[in-house]
Amino acid sequence: MMPVVAVLLQSESFSDVWPKLAAAAGARLRLGEKVPELGALDEACCVVVAAGGVAGRMGHVLPTLLATGAMSVAVVGATADHRVACELLRTGADNYFALPGDFSRLREWLLQQVTRAREEARARALAGAAREQHGFGRMIGRSECLRSVLERAGKVVRHGNGTLLITGETGTGKELLAQAIHYNGPRARKPFVAINCAAISTSLVESELFGHEFGHEKGAFTDAHLAKPGLFEVAHGGTLFLDEVGDLLLGLQAKLLRVLEERRVRRLGSVSDVAMDVRLIAATHADLAAAVEWDASGATCSIG
Repeated sequence: MMPVVAVLLQSESFSDVWPKLAAAAGARLRLGEKVPELGALDEACCVVVAAGGVAGRMGHVLPTLLATGAMSVAVVGATADHRVACELLRTGADNYFALPGDFSRLREWLLQQVTRAREEARARALAGAAREQHGFGRMIGRSECLRSVLERAGKVVRHGNGTLLITGETGTGKELLAQAIHYNGPRARKPFVAINCAAISTSLVESELFGHEFGHEKGAFTDAHLAKPGLFEVAHGGTLFLDEVGDLLLGLQAKLLRVLEERRVRRLGSVSDVAMDVRLIAATHADLAAAVEWDASGATCSIG
């Protein structure tokens, strides 16, 4: 479906411009002289208020447009008046264009809005396909244990920030469950990144997770001399799945805990942190509770 550009006609100026601009941007044009005539504004990628000669009196219209679902609003006038532009921006407009001088900027802005709408529609379609491909329906079984797991997963799936630990024997579908939680939750449009901690050597796993800066320990491992983002950065906005997390060394587990607490990650060889927004789902076949051995002081622990 073509993105919709809605134009609120508050003057007759530039009336021949809107069909040409919409066609050039690859959008469908919707015209109206009153806000209700524009239909559902949350369906439009943007709203243009055509106000040649009356732009200074459009302040009262903008709150109405925003209240009815307009995502992005631009006012088009005939005078390059900074005072008018500032007042319109203050009352809710995203931009102000004075024609004919700003025609190229208006055309570019419309193209940006249409492109954004297409990308969002594509992301929704991909997320929908991913939900079908990675749905909870792939978890086949009739046991009470599985039903209990799926019920609990259904409760946490809509909460996109909680860290989860999935336990179970090898081959029981822990990654399938992690994928179902991701692709049916609020982070579905963002990456799902998986790593098997047991399948990567100890010398590489830290670099894989946190990344490394340019020139860090050249020769220690392949492409170590090149800057590389870690999987926490790659998964930004989405989910990072750590399979067999119990195989990580204790020191690396401490770094993971710091990342989870501070929501920031530091590449190897760097002196600065990078903010990250990632949901962490970990899995293991081991009984971690039984594997934790506390020393007499209770100050340290080891994961066996």
